[in-house]
Amino acid sequence: MLHVQIVEPHADKRAAIKKMVQGMGHIVVGEACDREEALRLMEQGWPTLLLTDLMLPRLEGLALVRQVYEQRIPVVTIILSDSTRFDYVRQSMQAGAIDYLQKPVKGEELRRALRRAEERVVYFHGAHREFVQAQQFFERLDLLQPGEFIERHAEMIRRIQSFEEGQQGERLGLFRLLYAKWHYVLMKRGLEFDEPFSWEGEDEAVAYFQRLCEFWIAQSASPADSSVKLNVKRACDYIRENYRSDHTLAEVSERFGMSISYFSVQFKKYTGYSFVNYLNRVRIEKAKELLLQPNHKIYEVAGEVGYDTLQYFNRVFKQHVHMTPGEYRRRLGI
Repeated sequence: MLHVQIVEPHADKRAAIKKMVQGMGHIVVGEACDREEALRLMEQGWPTLLLTDLMLPRLEGLALVRQVYEQRIPVVTIILSDSTRFDYVRQSMQAGAIDYLQKPVKGEELRRALRRAEERVVYFHGAHREFVQAQQFFERLDLLQPGEFIERHAEMIRRIQSFEEGQQGERLGLFRLLYAKWHYVLMKRGLEFDEPFSWEGEDEAVAYFQRLCEFWIAQSASPADSSVKLNVKRACDYIRENYRSDHTLAEVSERFGMSISYFSVQFKKYTGYSFVNYLNRVRIEKAKELLLQPNHKIYEVAGEVGYDTLQYFNRVFKQHVHMTPGEYRRRLGI
């Protein structure tokens, strides 16, 4: 199953492409109308496939594909275009695109292109795994104490250095992506790390990220904020250990010594999710594990992860996974 980001300047055409992609069993993780928005979303959503319009007359889509190729970002690319000019096709292939489809896109042509993309994604599997793990690190960034932060960040750097599926260029590509993610995080916090990133080699990159870590710790929150973060972390651990129970915001906020309103704001600040969304995410992740076991009925899984009715479970599952539990099983051949 591909995680697809669609780049198309026209909303109606974007919607049509999205419908086709979803109808073929893939997940659309992002939609953008131009190159700038596409790059920003890519740093947040980590797609496995970039499906982009050529974007005439400035060829922004072609420039986007070329940037993905030159920076060795492990994302497969396909270009869609109204033009049949051979020089555009040639430039697209030189820029690393695996296919060039003429619009309006025919269903069978798109299906074949997506199959080729699935084959190519296997080549990028290791690098994309690093994407996902980096995303998980940044999602928990505010909950990490300095010691744990340094340890986890160093572990991420070590994984990139020992990445076996590529040569030095691929590893530097992963360092570039880590830099882009840090740049996005610092920008959101209103922080500026003035030192430019060195692309000369791995040693320079590692030293750069060490200094960036020191900067982050120096700029991090006050002791009072650290206490709040610790309580939120404990609340998250409590939810993950007791996800089957019927938790309420009032019950959990009282357990950890905060008012409902203050806990709600701080929980969203440090996790990125509302209390209800976080609880549902934990439950759905556990449900996905249980659905891999053929002997479990779907209604049994619903009850096991804390949902009183199958209807509500189906609705929440589809919101998070973009398909019903039954469809999820069928996609996995269960």
